[in-house]
Amino acid sequence: MLTIFLVWLINLTIALALGSLVHAILFKNSQNLSEYLLFNGLFGYMLLIWLTLYFNGFGLYWQIISFILSIIYLILRPKYLKRLWQAFKSLPRRYKMIFYVTSVLVLMLSSVASSLPDNESYYIQTVKWANEQGLVKGLMNIHPFLGQFSGWHILQAGFNLHQKLFTFNDLNGLFFLIFVFYWLHHFQKYWAGTKYWLGLLPVVSVFFIFFIDSPSPDLPVILLSLMVFDLFIQNYHQLNRHQFIEILLLSGFSFLIKPTAFINVILVLILWWRHRKQLYNISLRITIFGLVLMALWMSKNYRITGYLFYPFDFLGKGLKPAWQYPPELLQYMAQLGKQESRAIAANSHLISGFWQWLRQPGIHQISNPLMVFLLVLFPVVLILKKQKEKLSNAYGLLYLLGLAYFITLLFISPNFRFFLAILIFLTLFIMSLLSQPKFYKYFNMLGWGLFLSVGIYWGIHQHWQIKNLWLPQPVSNLQARFYTKEKADFKYHYPDGKNLFWQTGDAPLPAVHHNQINYFEKNFGIIPQKNTEKHYFYSQFERK
Repeated sequence: MLTIFLVWLINLTIALALGSLVHAILFKNSQNLSEYLLFNGLFGYMLLIWLTLYFNGFGLYWQIISFILSIIYLILRPKYLKRLWQAFKSLPRRYKMIFYVTSVLVLMLSSVASSLPDNESYYIQTVKWANEQGLVKGLMNIHPFLGQFSGWHILQAGFNLHQKLFTFNDLNGLFFLIFVFYWLHHFQKYWAGTKYWLGLLPVVSVFFIFFIDSPSPDLPVILLSLMVFDLFIQNYHQLNRHQFIEILLLSGFSFLIKPTAFINVILVLILWWRHRKQLYNISLRITIFGLVLMALWMSKNYRITGYLFYPFDFLGKGLKPAWQYPPELLQYMAQLGKQESRAIAANSHLISGFWQWLRQPGIHQISNPLMVFLLVLFPVVLILKKQKEKLSNAYGLLYLLGLAYFITLLFISPNFRFFLAILIFLTLFIMSLLSQPKFYKYFNMLGWGLFLSVGIYWGIHQHWQIKNLWLPQPVSNLQARFYTKEKADFKYHYPDGKNLFWQTGDAPLPAVHHNQINYFEKNFGIIPQKNTEKHYFYSQFERK
């Protein structure tokens, strides 16, 4: 916990410096939107690391340079640090206590190894590639999950000292605390005593516990989406130019983390179209900004997978680099994902497919029926309360977009993580309409209590120990020995374990389990290879 806290202080310094720079450039030193400083700093840092990875990995030297330059900038322009400190000091005592207690719990959760399966299959490995090698061409040919190389893992590489004793991958914990501070500051500053859906956020905070101890891109996308929803509603009828720029930054941030956040981009386009006359003189800059982000996303996809619009093969037949992931394997992985998520497209009948998805085991037994129930209930409550509460049309539009988004996911990949932001919005909005502001504090006390209780239980369940006070657990739960194997010209590392397939844990690069290689060779006649001269990985066909 102590070492994680020290690393977080280093990272906060970098985020604050870059956020201050972004604020000074885009908002002309305005004192408004100070609560978004750290979010903007994280976005700026991600873009900086992203550009670096085209040439090399982002290792310790880059991190030291970033930290030193950040300290120099904050010394020269200390007003942003003072402004952030004043924002914290202005919090009521009970809010400060909530922040302190939450911080201790989040540090505890961040010091235990993640239980998410994706952590062992590609989170750890993606961050290692970003730290050690950068955006290497054809990475997906090694392991298909590496095609999901996320902007969040790129950012994690910049926040990971990447030494044997200091590899934590705990950016999610820090990001959650930044969001908690934003919520506490935002709620008490603007909305205390009024009906405000985001003011009830602690009621659903228990959902975030299971994302804190790993660099899962789902957590930042969910939280950033909630912020975008909030800004969209506020600016739907009357636009604030600074807030529009902020929603543009947050939307771009979330999309580069995970393309499933495209709904946020649509919300930005709606605001721009509604207020295009007011935004006419900055429309060109907005367009350039969007094109730059799209170019970054497509170029990353192209280098990693060989497809500009991965996971779709759009234009894939026209652009065929030597490292392109084989189309037949791409189709196989897409179909496998649909089957595992119970997508309707994987079933021959619409009704039976939907029924199978609705009856999925595990957490889906709660989340899936709840999502359907809320989608039915929301318009009923909205119609009944619209005149009385004088609600904005933005809520209805956001609901329709969420409904379309949900229906789209049903046919592609209806994993509850992908629609969790919509589910939370619907839950909190309905609660805000059916309750009075005077009860918010009781709901929130109950929510924080549940968050702390479940968090402590989860930390104990993950075998938290006293020694984790100063030194966290390893990033991987795979307590395995690593072996080296060679297939033709491809030398790779894998953990022991006969039943492993996708899992590689913290194996040295390049890592892939031999069970996976043998499966694809047997069923598709394809094995990964490396072009040592041009430094890219490709798939070699060995059909018999």
